[in-house]
Amino acid sequence: MKYYTELFNNYYKKFDDSEYWIKYKYDHTYRVVEYTKKIAQSLNLSKEDIELSQLCGLFHDISRFKQYTEYKTFTDSKSFDHGDMGYTILKELGIDNDIILISTKIHNKYQVDESLDDRTKLFCNIVRDADKLDILFDTGKENNDEILELSDKVLESYKNHRMVPNELVNNNTVSILRTLAFIFDLKFKKSFEIVKQSNIVNNKFDIILNKFDDNRIKEMKDILIKYINERIDKDDRY
Repeated sequence: MKYYTELFNNYYKKFDDSEYWIKYKYDHTYRVVEYTKKIAQSLNLSKEDIELSQLCGLFHDISRFKQYTEYKTFTDSKSFDHGDMGYTILKELGIDNDIILISTKIHNKYQVDESLDDRTKLFCNIVRDADKLDILFDTGKENNDEILELSDKVLESYKNHRMVPNELVNNNTVSILRTLAFIFDLKFKKSFEIVKQSNIVNNKFDIILNKFDDNRIKEMKDILIKYINERIDKDDRY
């Protein structure tokens, strides 16, 4: 673990951490590492596999420093696919662990490739859950919209327990709803427990409902809370 942490930190030192967004991604990385540890421990994984899950978290966003430095954006469509670029950077750094490489490459994809073996999918899903948890907690803390612009397609995504498509995001309100819908893509019971214990769903919906008293938004809140409770009530951890 120490070797890989030093490798990551030395790579990070190549970039200007006086830039707010460079330091932001560094801090995000270590929060994700902590979430991977909590999830892995809940699955009763071995010490070695808990550390492996943490390494997947450590390297998942390694290309973000290059992305922001060169393009001043974290939008992949305006720069490069940061999962694919992360894979390339890790290969250049001499990392040859397939699970670390693959989890980095596909952590930002719409879904995990079902053709992967079960062990690889497990670690990919751990880091994907951890990443979504931190995004959920660290974004969408305010809503500056003056009017409500909300497509009914957002509600349909909630009804179908699916993430909200990026193309529907055109304001703060929908951005918050899209981030909350990440919960539909979580895989592990521990992740749902973290969400529920934090009261983050109520807090974020309050940000919207305090400005817009809309029945569609209330319905989305009810759908999501019910979904979280159902996933926690299931006996399996995964």
